[in-house]
Amino acid sequence: MNVQPSGDEPRCVRLASCSFPVADWAWPWAAERADAIAHDWARRLALVPQLFDGTVYLLRERAIAGAALTGTVFKTDFKTFLYWRDHRAEGAGVFEVFGTSLIRSAEGHILLGRQGPGQLNSGRVYPPSGLIDGDDLCGAAIDIDASIARELAEETGLTPGSLERVPGYIAAVNGWQVAVAIEWRSPLAAEALRKRILGFIEAEAQPELDDIVIVRRRSDIDARTMPGHAQALLRTLLPA
Repeated sequence: MNVQPSGDEPRCVRLASCSFPVADWAWPWAAERADAIAHDWARRLALVPQLFDGTVYLLRERAIAGAALTGTVFKTDFKTFLYWRDHRAEGAGVFEVFGTSLIRSAEGHILLGRQGPGQLNSGRVYPPSGLIDGDDLCGAAIDIDASIARELAEETGLTPGSLERVPGYIAAVNGWQVAVAIEWRSPLAAEALRKRILGFIEAEAQPELDDIVIVRRRSDIDARTMPGHAQALLRTLLPA
C-alpha cells in the first residue's frame, strides 16, 4: 500500500526490511528555484557559518507492502534540502528520509542527545540520527543500517559491537518525512551509559552533541525540544 499520511503528526510502523534503490533523477522543482535556493543558502551561512553544502539523498515513491518499506531515493544537496524543508508544500511527492538509533539502557530507558551550539538544530533533543549522504551508498542502493551505525558512532562513540540490535526497524512516517529507527539495547544502566557517552563527547574536538538526556516514560517527552518523529518513537516504546 502507499504510505501517504497527511499532516505533520507521525505514525509508527514496525518493519522487517527497508529497501532504498538510487535513481538518477533531476528534480524539476529544485531547478526552477535555483536562484531562491542560492539566496536562502547565503542567508543561512551568515547565521551558521559551519554549514556545509554536501550531498543529501531524498525519497520518492515510498510504499509499505507487508512489513517491507521501499522507496526510490535521489541525490540533491544540503542547501536544496533546507529550502525544500521550509517550502515543502510546493514540492509535493518528495520526502525527507533518515536513519536514527533508539538506545535503550539495561532498565529499558531511552537515551537521546541534545544538539550543541553552532549546529543547525542547536538545543533540540533527539535520537542520534543524520541525513543520508554519499557515504551510505552501497552499489545502486542506500545501506540504511550502515547509515544508522555511522551516525550512532559519530555522535555517541557507541558501535554495534557494544550493543544488541533488536531485529527489524520502526519507522515514524508523516506527510513529508520518514525516520527509520533501529532499536539498540545496552547492558549498561542508564546513568552509566550516559556517563560513557558524555566521556566521548568531552574528548571530541567538535562534538555534535553537548548533553545526553535519559527518557524513562512517556511523561518525560518534551514537545518543546523533541521533534515529532522522536516523540512518536518514544511513545511507541516507553510505558506511560
